[in-house]
Amino acid sequence: MIIGTINVTDDAVITHRDSYLLNSLTVISVRRPVLVPSAMVALSGAAFGLAFSDLLFPMEIIGIGIFVFATSLIGLQVGQLKLVSRDLKNTELSSAIWGQYHALQNHRHEIVDGVRRFKNEEVQS
Repeated sequence: MIIGTINVTDDAVITHRDSYLLNSLTVISVRRPVLVPSAMVALSGAAFGLAFSDLLFPMEIIGIGIFVFATSLIGLQVGQLKLVSRDLKNTELSSAIWGQYHALQNHRHEIVDGVRRFKNEEVQS
């Protein structure tokens, strides 16, 4: 699942908001920006459940367990694809698209392959 769209053509990366020429891209990265906050929330929930396990009903313990699992899963699955261009110097990274981490990794590899093909065509010309 990807929120928005991404399309890699022979000379550009087109997202739902921006388009980037392959010859100007310098860095293509995929990060997990919500991993640390979700881990903190999950660990806090687990600590709460363990600290008060003698006072909680079984269904409450199960609910806390489901919450901890879901929060951890969200932190691991959510990713952000970021593209940096030479044209964007002195600005922060431009966030292109959010989605499932593994799907974005596949798109990152596709973009890198496109940049390599573009650079090889440039050298051969």
